[in-house]
Amino acid sequence: MKICSARLTTCGILQDGHSLHLNLVDDKGADVSLELPFDQAQAIAMTLPSLLTRALRAVTGKTSSRYVFPLDNWTVEQSNDCNGLLLTLATADGFQVSFGIPAEVCKGLGVLLATGSPARANGSDDELETASLVVLN
Repeated sequence: MKICSARLTTCGILQDGHSLHLNLVDDKGADVSLELPFDQAQAIAMTLPSLLTRALRAVTGKTSSRYVFPLDNWTVEQSNDCNGLLLTLATADGFQVSFGIPAEVCKGLGVLLATGSPARANGSDDELETASLVVLN
């Protein structure tokens, strides 16, 4: 069955966080509810940013385009295992994501921020210099 969403109405968690639900209105005006187990919702969350970038590149015709989330605030915390930091990045509209950063990566990031030089852990500096960032959200 194919569902074409016209609007997301509400979303939330079920079963003490073991699953999530998305309530939609489809293109025919019918209410639809999608329930996902935690692991499937996590897989979708990990996949959507890449899909948004691919879609943006198809729309703009520019391979350097990226879907960008505008940063509103951030927090840095010590991880519970004391082997790195937890970095949480958030947008003004409530989207947030947290990254566990190992201690060695923190050191490299510190050097990068101190020098102000663009760089990538796994890629070339040239790609960053030619990238055009487009914010559509």
